Amino acid sequence: MLFVLLAACLPACAAGTGATGCTIEGPEPLLPETVRRVELGMTMAQLEAVLGSPDYSPAEGQFYFGTGGDCPLDDAGRMAACGVVAEFRSKDDAGDAVVSGSLQSCWWGAIGE
Repeated sequence: MLFVLLAACLPACAAGTGATGCTIEGPEPLLPETVRRVELGMTMAQLEAVLGSPDYSPAEGQFYFGTGGDCPLDDAGRMAACGVVAEFRSKDDAGDAVVSGSLQSCWWGAIGE
């Protein structure tokens, strides 16, 4: 009986892991294996070891990493490059952004505007 329960849980458990700590907003078939290795709490050096150098940094503590492929940008059928947005910023008590030495949040999907 335990084996049957374990066998039923394994596919569901594996499907829920996605990218550890990152929100997945793009099509699952395009999700690169490297993104699955990203974990919250990583340093920038660790993140770059997994994803390479960032392609763009619009603000201090925020980094965009292109991963290839086209992801849906909206319901109008527009597409944009797929990638990871990595946040090394958090909010202090006053609501101001504070840059941290570790990855605070991340998501993968369309990185266009």
